[in-house]
Amino acid sequence: MAVRDELLGGRYRMVRQLGEGGMGQVWEAQDESLGRRVAVKVISLLAGGGSHGDEARARFLREARITARLQHPNIVTIHDLGETGAEGDKAPFLVMELVRGEGLDAMLRRGVVSPRDAARWGAQICDALAEAHDAGVLHRDVKPSNILITPSGIVKVLDFGVARGADPYATADRLTRTGFIVGTPPYMAPEQARGFPEPRSDLYALGCLLFELITGRLPFQAPDTVGYLSAHLTQEPPTPSSVFSGIPPAWDDLVLALLHKDPDQRYGNAADLAQALRQLDHAPGHTPPGGGPTLPPTLPGTTSLPPVDPTSKARKTATAAIALALLCLPGLLFMVSKTIDYVQDHSAPTGLIVVNMVVGIVELVVLATGALLLFQHKMAGRRMIATAGGVAALHSVSASVQYQVVGGPPDVELIAYVFGPLTAALAIAAVVMASLPSTGHWCRRAAGHGGVSGRSERR
Repeated sequence: MAVRDELLGGRYRMVRQLGEGGMGQVWEAQDESLGRRVAVKVISLLAGGGSHGDEARARFLREARITARLQHPNIVTIHDLGETGAEGDKAPFLVMELVRGEGLDAMLRRGVVSPRDAARWGAQICDALAEAHDAGVLHRDVKPSNILITPSGIVKVLDFGVARGADPYATADRLTRTGFIVGTPPYMAPEQARGFPEPRSDLYALGCLLFELITGRLPFQAPDTVGYLSAHLTQEPPTPSSVFSGIPPAWDDLVLALLHKDPDQRYGNAADLAQALRQLDHAPGHTPPGGGPTLPPTLPGTTSLPPVDPTSKARKTATAAIALALLCLPGLLFMVSKTIDYVQDHSAPTGLIVVNMVVGIVELVVLATGALLLFQHKMAGRRMIATAGGVAALHSVSASVQYQVVGGPPDVELIAYVFGPLTAALAIAAVVMASLPSTGHWCRRAAGHGGVSGRSERR
């Protein structure tokens, strides 16, 4: 534990304590060598002697040296690191730039913030995460208390990699035998709870943070750590608009995408998410519960792209997938009807023709069903179109080649040279459109209008 006027590392004079948490204390200090104020974080969690303590502190300092390489306007800069205390009771410390600002945790205690502020701050957090992820560094603990907003409206993200480095028992990213969890349970991605964090785990945590900013509560409510972890692993989140009225549908789409259990269904990276948030920059604000004031809607030093409606994009891609699936049907119907006629020709290879006919009928049914389900915002629809469309494309190419080889009446030549290739092209296009992430967002769109539960439909 540091005390006032203590000199750490022969250089940093403790001035006043700024905060205290599970890992240790944060102090404002005077760098007596350079004559400037800095912030010093003493990791008292790792204090103690013995070989195990020495090993844990050495690992923490190695992690800190990696994160100290990060240089970005939205990341708090680490200036120095070291150890303090007598032999047998040492604790590592970090020396960082002293940021004058307010934590998002303090802001949340006053109520929700406007969607515009949430979008701008979220985009800047993404800029910081993108820089770190490109350098191979995960944050692992994105939460309100690790985000500062300066008086000029600039976001500063704290503690990159500190949660991982401060685990006194970990030898990997897994949950440890002592129960120490790398991260904060209310914001923890399912794969991180299982012990396999990745860059998109930080995006999930940011999704929880954005949900909290615009609604005033977390996506999941639980009494303890086990309850939170269980919720992240098994429960579907409500839509923000079902928790707080007046939130635009585009926000529902974005937040639910971030809170998807499968990392592959979230945004691909922090840079893509930053762009999406900047497109929401001009979304209308809303009034906090009780009519209280919102934070200032505009902040200097930020930029935004022209507003784009992600919901519109999702609608267009889903409509294209449905239309392409339905356009496959006439070609398949023609091939089925002509193969029936062709069977009557005793010179035709009947077994092969029958197989083509049966496969074509199955493709017709599945594609039509998939188009109907996708129209109803059901995830099963895009899967059925993707599967049946892939089979239809292969089948159409195969039928075209077969009929070119075996020949037949003019109608069969139409299958060989026109309907086969055309249906194959349409089926491939349907597969591509049905597989796009925005088509998945269309399926989740129903969540914003899904009755009392407000949960997204994932079938």
